[in-house]
Amino acid sequence: MSQELRQVGRYRIDETIGEGAMAHVFLGHDPSIDRPVAIKILKPEFRGDPHIVQRFLAESRAAGMLSHPHIVTIFDVGEANGIPYIAMEHLKGRPLEDVLAEGGRMSPANMLALAIQITDALAFAHDRGVIHRDVKPSNILVCDQDSTAKLLDFGIARMDGRDAAQGERDSRATQAGQVMGTPRYMSPEQAMGMEVDARSDLFSLGSVLYEMLTGKPAFAATGLATLALQITQQQPLPVRTHVPDCSNGTQFILTKLLAKKPSERFASATQLKSALMRELEVVEQGLSSKRRGMPLKWKLPLTFALTASVALGLGMTLVLERENAAMEHMAKDAGTSMTDFVARNAALLVADNAGLPSAEQDWLPLQAFVETAAQDRNVEHLVVVDDSGIIRASNLKAQIGTRYADPAKGGTDFRFVSPLRYAGANFGTLHTVMSRAALDTAVAQAKFRLLSLALFVVATIAGIGFLSAQQLSRPLSRLRRALDDMSEGNASFRLSHPRNDEMGSVFDAFNRCAQEIEARSGDRGPVADLQQHLSTRIQPAPTGAGRQAA
Repeated sequence: MSQELRQVGRYRIDETIGEGAMAHVFLGHDPSIDRPVAIKILKPEFRGDPHIVQRFLAESRAAGMLSHPHIVTIFDVGEANGIPYIAMEHLKGRPLEDVLAEGGRMSPANMLALAIQITDALAFAHDRGVIHRDVKPSNILVCDQDSTAKLLDFGIARMDGRDAAQGERDSRATQAGQVMGTPRYMSPEQAMGMEVDARSDLFSLGSVLYEMLTGKPAFAATGLATLALQITQQQPLPVRTHVPDCSNGTQFILTKLLAKKPSERFASATQLKSALMRELEVVEQGLSSKRRGMPLKWKLPLTFALTASVALGLGMTLVLERENAAMEHMAKDAGTSMTDFVARNAALLVADNAGLPSAEQDWLPLQAFVETAAQDRNVEHLVVVDDSGIIRASNLKAQIGTRYADPAKGGTDFRFVSPLRYAGANFGTLHTVMSRAALDTAVAQAKFRLLSLALFVVATIAGIGFLSAQQLSRPLSRLRRALDDMSEGNASFRLSHPRNDEMGSVFDAFNRCAQEIEARSGDRGPVADLQQHLSTRIQPAPTGAGRQAA
């Protein structure tokens, strides 16, 4: 760093952080408030030209009055020892140019979010009579992990016609054939050396947004003459050439921004911001023309049917779970009661035989009682085991006289065990196995009945949805056909209707619009004139984004 650049005015120069065509940018320090600042200093080869110095310092005049979250703040401007400088806020970020060079094209949502911020900054500047005239990626600083955009370098900005004196000075400073702005991003009127207004910034912004979305410049020529020819006479490749899934709204916005005639672009940055915000809402919701392609007459009943199916499915699951639990509880209570009843009666017979010698024991009455109790169709096994573990009675006669083996756990049948107690003494156990087939049958029948009811309800709701969609799609179809006719230049008709609902209000609004268009067209006559009126009068409000979001 040369000696002369160690200090400019009151600012200490620490290091170089950037370079433009006309100036170097340094990281500096402001001792008066002890904070880092960015210092832009005009290159030595330009300091001898008073017109260039005046243009360089004009940045402060244009941008110094602009205090906006997405415009870099100018703190100070001056000239020290013949060195023109501008002191501005120092931001931790990187130029959009570097972001695109590193990552290629951006996602539509990210592009739209940054575009809204840049457009908001331009709208703020335009409302105060300041036209940037050099909107390009290197003049857009991206901060906060590429989520915030800051517009900078109003170095060739000028006040618009509201400042007549400044406009006269600009016209004297700009020689014939001289254009202001970076060639690749300048508007057709800039390329032809014509007077520009705020819509020139919108064209330049359109070129930037095109590159952000596609990763390719809108106008790719390398020679200045060829580039100027492209900008003034040729359309860039359609966005879908590079981004096949680009939404209709985004394509519409970029096409309108890059219109050759200023009158065919958005009327203002404020209007553009509204269109971008609507389009961002659509993109964030993940909507697209392909996913919205199902006709309303099918979409509405399917939506109703699906919603009803989910609700009924959850309800049926809850009901069946509780019903199954209640029925299982009842089955267990019934099994427990029966087992206790059989155990009390069997205990007396077992006790009578317990005190007798084996030769005198009589187990036939117990077997007869067990066989009678086992006649219940739900009883699969009924086994009486004495205190020595020998089976004395069973509905399976082959088990009698064998040692009882406790079956392995598993299966779904209900198992009950009850002690055989008499006079306070324990004489064995009663083992009962009851089938749950009847319970499963009852649950299956309940499922069938509930499913039949659910299908009936879903079919009814789907039918209501279909009829409702038919009632809605018919007037919408009428309105669409009417809009198609109007877009072709025919506004000499009205939509008749007897409706007093919201759709009737829409028809009335259309009729008022058609009446105004017809009245404003007057005697102009030709269809092309009416189409031009429609494009400038009606299209900006319902942009492609708005139409998708509707």
